[in-house]
Amino acid sequence: MKKLMRSFIVLMAIAAISAGTVNAQKKKSKVGPIIKDGMTQVVPEFKDSKQWIKHDLFVESEFDSDGDGKLDLIHVDVTRPAQTEDGVKLPVIYVTSPYFAGTSGGDREFFWSPNQEVGQEPPERNPTPEWTGKNNRPVISKSHIDTWVPLGYVVIHSSSPGTGLSQGCPTVGGDNESLAPKAVIDWLNGRTKGYTELDRKKKVKAYWATGKVGMTGTSYNGTLPLAAATTGVDGLEAIIPIAPNTSYYHYYRTNGLVRHPGGWIGEDIDVLYDFIHSNPSNCAWCDSVIRDTEMLGNHDRVTGDFNDWWAGRDYLNDLGPLKAAVLMAHGFNDWNVVPEHSWRISEALKKKGVPVQIYYHQGGHGGEPPHEMMNKWFTRYIHGVE
Repeated sequence: MKKLMRSFIVLMAIAAISAGTVNAQKKKSKVGPIIKDGMTQVVPEFKDSKQWIKHDLFVESEFDSDGDGKLDLIHVDVTRPAQTEDGVKLPVIYVTSPYFAGTSGGDREFFWSPNQEVGQEPPERNPTPEWTGKNNRPVISKSHIDTWVPLGYVVIHSSSPGTGLSQGCPTVGGDNESLAPKAVIDWLNGRTKGYTELDRKKKVKAYWATGKVGMTGTSYNGTLPLAAATTGVDGLEAIIPIAPNTSYYHYYRTNGLVRHPGGWIGEDIDVLYDFIHSNPSNCAWCDSVIRDTEMLGNHDRVTGDFNDWWAGRDYLNDLGPLKAAVLMAHGFNDWNVVPEHSWRISEALKKKGVPVQIYYHQGGHGGEPPHEMMNKWFTRYIHGVE
């Protein structure tokens, strides 16, 4: 009888331990985004930044913009909660930029001289010296991480083509600047390759991602979410462009005359190219083909006229495939990227029928919407919660 009792007790103990393990697993599997009042809330398990996993990788694009015969690789970093190693999948907040590796400094001695008669050839510009950007590994940027990771998102960043460790050439509004973030979103959805290093030997997958992505950023970083959305890439559910430059002609020209953005007398699109070009690989090819041939051959400082090359850098002409929900933000006193840039896009998207709102404020360049508004926008279109 005593032996039977002992066996019974042992069996009960094993059952209790098994039940506890199952319950723990069930509890563990339930960790994820918390939504209340239309907003994602802080997830207690995701709050401790010491537990976050940080790494970087290189995503294969669909273009070769630096003429080396190989598809360009885009440098990406990832910050995610530790629970994503235990089967938890989360949506992504994504920020991409040509500035993350640093810039040339924008010295005025390398700008164009504004002392130019209308209709005359401009004085030659002093060439910007070549330089090398920062090697940001594994963290390209820390922006947005503290805000969105505790709310149940993975945050990723990428450097634009020809900047940092991303291969290719900067084109300042060219197609590769739209296709680079598209490639990253494709990778998040398992549609393209990612590698741990530039040698392309070891592949890496985004097994921790749901595939749903929201993008945001300010100025050039706000232009690129719109650029990505114009590709119609599946998985990009919502974007929040803040003070985006939506037409490089409207930024640098006006009614057939050269225009200098507020505070940047003498800047032009080729100056911006030099300002952001921070990947030393194939510099000579990029400089000769993109800057010295395409840009100098088409940007036309003599007349300031509109042409097909400028039209290719106007996102108003590329809105056909766009399907992501768009929340724009702009300051009425922005003399760098004037408010028209956001207004013209929002008006076109209203006619197109995609979800769109615009947040205006009385500030200058930059100024994102209130966090509650951004949270609700991402929650509505990434999580599908009204």
